[in-house]
Amino acid sequence: MKKTRHLILMLLACLPVSVSAQLPEEALQCFKWFSTLGYPDVKDAKWAEIGTGDYFVRGGKNQPEAVTMEGFVIRETDAEFTVAQPGLPSPGLPPETLRKSKDEDLPSYRRIRFEERPFLEMIRQQLESLRHPPKDGFERFGRRLGHQAEVFILSYICWQRGEQDLAAQLYAEAKKLPFRDPQMQEREVAMQECLEIQLGHAATWDAVLHIGGSGLRWSDSGGYSGKREPRTTLLESFRRIVRLFPRSFEVEQAKKYVAVLERMVQEDERHVKLTQEQINHLPLDQRITELIWMLRDQSGQQWGQPGGFDIFGFGDDGKTPAHQLLAIGYPAAPALIEALTDDRLSRGVACHRDFYFSHTVPTVGECAQDILYKVTGQSFHTSESNSIRASYEERMLSVQKAARKWWAEFQQKGKKQMLLDTLAAGQTYPGQLVGQLKAEAPEAVADALLRGAAKAQSPHVLSDFISQLGALKSPAATQQLLKLMRQDTHVEVRLDAAAQLLNEKHPEALPAILHEWSIMPSLPYRGPGSGFETLVNIMIASGDAQAMRQLAESKRLAHERAEIIQKLGDWIGHPTGVYRFTRVRAQPLSPEAKNTVLELLAHTLEDCGLKDGSSASTGDISFNNPRLCDLALQALHEIDGQYAFSQTAGRRQQEAERIAAANAWRAQHDQPLLPLPPQTKPPLREKDALKIVAVQIEPAKGFETTPFVRQAKELQGSTFGPRTISSLLVSFATAPIAGASGLRIEALRENDLSGVELHLRIEPGDYPQGDSKRWSMFRNGQLGRLPHGGQISGQCSLSEAKEEEFWTRFDKNVDVASVLALPPRTAFSFYAGLRVPRPQ
Repeated sequence: MKKTRHLILMLLACLPVSVSAQLPEEALQCFKWFSTLGYPDVKDAKWAEIGTGDYFVRGGKNQPEAVTMEGFVIRETDAEFTVAQPGLPSPGLPPETLRKSKDEDLPSYRRIRFEERPFLEMIRQQLESLRHPPKDGFERFGRRLGHQAEVFILSYICWQRGEQDLAAQLYAEAKKLPFRDPQMQEREVAMQECLEIQLGHAATWDAVLHIGGSGLRWSDSGGYSGKREPRTTLLESFRRIVRLFPRSFEVEQAKKYVAVLERMVQEDERHVKLTQEQINHLPLDQRITELIWMLRDQSGQQWGQPGGFDIFGFGDDGKTPAHQLLAIGYPAAPALIEALTDDRLSRGVACHRDFYFSHTVPTVGECAQDILYKVTGQSFHTSESNSIRASYEERMLSVQKAARKWWAEFQQKGKKQMLLDTLAAGQTYPGQLVGQLKAEAPEAVADALLRGAAKAQSPHVLSDFISQLGALKSPAATQQLLKLMRQDTHVEVRLDAAAQLLNEKHPEALPAILHEWSIMPSLPYRGPGSGFETLVNIMIASGDAQAMRQLAESKRLAHERAEIIQKLGDWIGHPTGVYRFTRVRAQPLSPEAKNTVLELLAHTLEDCGLKDGSSASTGDISFNNPRLCDLALQALHEIDGQYAFSQTAGRRQQEAERIAAANAWRAQHDQPLLPLPPQTKPPLREKDALKIVAVQIEPAKGFETTPFVRQAKELQGSTFGPRTISSLLVSFATAPIAGASGLRIEALRENDLSGVELHLRIEPGDYPQGDSKRWSMFRNGQLGRLPHGGQISGQCSLSEAKEEEFWTRFDKNVDVASVLALPPRTAFSFYAGLRVPRPQ
């Protein structure tokens, strides 16, 4: 018996030992603390991929794709399900419930539904990602919850579910993650303090969004479609943030929301709510008072990122309190002026960018200011109100002071004289003032506009005056426009004036426009206000043959020629709506002008220059790194269907279509034909479809003996993989090549099993030097002509470009691996490059 037991012990000693990680006492204490915060219990919830019913369309593709998210389904019925995400919603706010889509005819990408996913598989993937992270953490872009807190919560859930080993591993990884303060400085903090800070950040962000009605679905009106929580619920949420996360960086902000919401909740309890019919029957002064009270429930529309928040949303004819006050007009001004310092919260949420916490809630006072601007045309901004150092109270007091001064002057002068004086001063946009003055004294509009245009200093304000002058159609207005066209120092102002004169067929307009074209410099980079795009639009919209010849004969840089080709193609293929942002009334092309355009497009079929590192779209088709010949062929195809243009074609078919189109034009004009593309080589075996069959380097002369060129040449015969391009970029950045300033790479495969070709172009010049210098970079991919994955462009430091891990996010974003896994006859192309940044 002893021998048997001894033998068993020896055998057990030889077996592999499974060492389980142990949870430290600190983790258990943090788990206990976290369990008291009031987040939804997801111990037994399903981990799922959730379709919200929203969708998007990638550039160049027609098939919509569903917007999905991952989260826990904590409750489900036949009709609906309730969702929670790690660390969301904010304590005190209810999780969101979504109604399931029942319509069987609804496309899959529009359906609200969920599909359960393996929770433990997700946890293991998380651990792998934590142990081998991308260098720049781009995958966490836009996340509300900090990385440590997110990993900690997953650890807590594993602990709840009895997965002690996984819980311990996740907690250990959370401890390793660096903590950064709002200035992005790393520092050491205890785990519970880190959690307070990061959970408080996410909770405050979420609570602010809920003021406006945050939800998982994006509504057709451009805002989240979640229900509005009562102010009592919002107040309790902010109170919990203050109580639970006292070390949060946002706690002072939360305290301010508490103070305002406490007042508003008490006022709500005392206020008698009226129906719209009752409001309509109130005396005017009482109706104005009630509508200003109701601004606490005013929502709105965020326009762009960055952009502005507009309480009037999509128009001025709505039924919200703001719209009703706007309809009342000047009689509401005194009460609106007194409301300017009202710090109560509306139901709107504005932001600079939605991927970080820049969200604010417009106050009733700010709503009143927007309404006053719509009514009076006056913003009432002052140097003090525009100061970034001024507090909210200081800014709004300054605005109120200016508004009171204006109102006192208004009462003294009367509406007509006030409008006349304001227009004639030339300091504010004239559009709304002109409309009001036409109703008061139409005979006085012209003189006030002319005086205001003569005094206006701001190019933006002056542009609005020019539009109004064009509508006058008087000799005096024409003389003022001629003066601006000839003498103003801002090119956009001169072009705006010329456009108005062109609309009236003034004989000096077109020569002035063509002169502007002759002196417009050719630049590698154009910032806003350069006038180039405006000028091209005006020349095309003029329909004039001479203008078309000037564009056709232009010897400009590739990106400028590409813009000309795109706009010509858009205009001829889609003549309505293309120039809605231009002040010119578009004219049909004369036969001579159209022939000039067609000749330009036909000649451009033989220009294979790249607008590299960029994207372009024309009509309904999008391109990455468009060749000028591709843009020209697409434009010709829009004009005349005889020119074939296959959007999903590989490069060999693209070349065949390009040469066929060029030869069709040449044959019509008795010109010699271009040679046809060479015959394809015998196909490879399917398993060799990723074999690199050719490596072409331009220019080869002068670079043959460099290590980089030798490395690139050695790739011939090897297999193209997800890191092939990244490795070339790293090598180029690591070992400077004398006489080189950039590298452009194209990896190309046709749909005929002919293998992969690498085309490398070394740009002449010098490497960027010094610690402050940077590279410009770009990377994208295509299936045929269709963009695939994301397009990346921007700048990176010299040291970043030398590290292969840095390029990981680009490989993932462009989705190289998934393309290489497609059937072997799938045509693709990938583009990437480094170059010295263009001067700004």
